[in-house]
Amino acid sequence: MKKSLTLLMLFISINSYAQTARLELNLKKDSTYNITINADMDIDQLINGLHQIVKTTISGTTAHKVIAIKDTLYEMEVIYKKLGMHMEFGGKVIEFSSDLKSEDLISKFVRSMINKPFGIVMSRRGKIVEVKNIDSLFAGVIKDFPPISDAQVAQVIAQMKQSFGEKSIKGNLQETFVIFPKVPLAVKGNWTTVNATEAAAISLTTKTTYTLNAIADKYYDVSGTAVITSDKVPAFKKSGVYLIRLMQPSGRYTARMKIDKTTGWVTESQITKDISATAQIKKTEAGPIELSYPMKILMKFTGAN
Repeated sequence: MKKSLTLLMLFISINSYAQTARLELNLKKDSTYNITINADMDIDQLINGLHQIVKTTISGTTAHKVIAIKDTLYEMEVIYKKLGMHMEFGGKVIEFSSDLKSEDLISKFVRSMINKPFGIVMSRRGKIVEVKNIDSLFAGVIKDFPPISDAQVAQVIAQMKQSFGEKSIKGNLQETFVIFPKVPLAVKGNWTTVNATEAAAISLTTKTTYTLNAIADKYYDVSGTAVITSDKVPAFKKSGVYLIRLMQPSGRYTARMKIDKTTGWVTESQITKDISATAQIKKTEAGPIELSYPMKILMKFTGAN
């Protein structure tokens, strides 16, 4: 009896590991898939021997409607349904949100971006192939802000495009999605992806090793560990009255997520990211670097469908 029970348990164990799964997106035309992100980010800047801490909380919800399916590609219409940020540094608080009725310029600008569609093309493996029509996010902004000059609006648009430009959005969206393996995997199987990201004043490469931890009734349990390295020398970007860039970024991150077995959509995710870099600041493009200091960024964010 004991021998039979032992053999049965061994058979069940072997069978569960032998089970394979093809992880990929299986989305339906005219269906809409949502993602809500909440991120806490602490930036520690060591300037002239003093630590300056910036604490930021970012939240947002995006809706992705599949408008066409072409071979292995999904064409989607994406809208921001909600955007917000809370920042604390040096005893000051900056806050803006699409939900706030505040008349400050940034909140008004963010509210103007809500429900304005832009396009993305994504492969069945979860890779963002293209981001399109980003200028639609900023269409009509000038007429929406009659109290300020056209030049002031243009300046705000230029700064906002650093966070919501084509490259930034492509990089941020790609971090939300898993790039799936090319072949079916068994439980405990793993695969590796390499992704380049260029956003604002930073350019980096992330090499991630994913593991299929378990196959549940309704979802796949997947984890990932990544090594972050410098990609190329980034250009200086405008930040207030200064120009800034982050040099030689490096770090790691870990991720744990649930992936819907039917759609391949990430329904839950928890990610911790730790990055170190050197910030360089100058006043003009042709001018010398006036300040250089180390910076550490710790980010924890959760995502849900």
